[in-house]
Amino acid sequence: MAGFVVCAERDNWPQAGRFVEIAGSGELKSFEDLRRYTPGRPILVYLTHPDYGRLRALLKSLKSGTTDVVIYCSTRPAPEEAAELGRLVGETRPRRTTVVFGAKAAAAALLKHAGSSEAKRSPEGCGPRIRRLRENFGLTQTELAHAFGVSLRTIQNWERSGEPSRARGARDLEELWDALRDSVKAADIPAWLRSANDAFDGRTPIDLLKDGKARDIISEFRRLQAGEPV
Repeated sequence: MAGFVVCAERDNWPQAGRFVEIAGSGELKSFEDLRRYTPGRPILVYLTHPDYGRLRALLKSLKSGTTDVVIYCSTRPAPEEAAELGRLVGETRPRRTTVVFGAKAAAAALLKHAGSSEAKRSPEGCGPRIRRLRENFGLTQTELAHAFGVSLRTIQNWERSGEPSRARGARDLEELWDALRDSVKAADIPAWLRSANDAFDGRTPIDLLKDGKARDIISEFRRLQAGEPV
């Protein structure tokens, strides 16, 4: 089963940790952790009170990604608070976010999303995935090998045989591609990747990718989505 992430305030980690044990493949993260790094896995947001400001910032940072989110309110909110939560989700991520008020419903929704996420990834295999990412960004096999920190032969083997890999950078490239498609016109993406950018000290995004720094570009997207200054 695909792993997932449980997001909660650190004071609530002992209670939220019960969900991590459901499948033995989850991990706990704080709201601040997820603002800095967006996982390509389903997320359970564990709430004990209506901290909607922090929740709004998190959902906005995830908006352009494909991550599924389950919001679990362990303490049933008042009607007006529940209505505010509904409006918040409707304004930010209505299509990939579920709100539940019971522990069993939260566990069931999380497992469903985790299983669905795994099923979507499995049929394609490693080879087409790696090759598609490389072609999306216009990278050569040598450049992708350097970005992933592996040998050229490794990339060639992955693309030819489709054997499972542990390419650490593949998930980052997939997340970055999703963010680009939501923020830049498709026809403009190649030019954007190869244009000097002040946000990266005058370097081009494609040069950062070749150096294995896709996360730096993703972090800049998330920072801007959260409304932080350039």
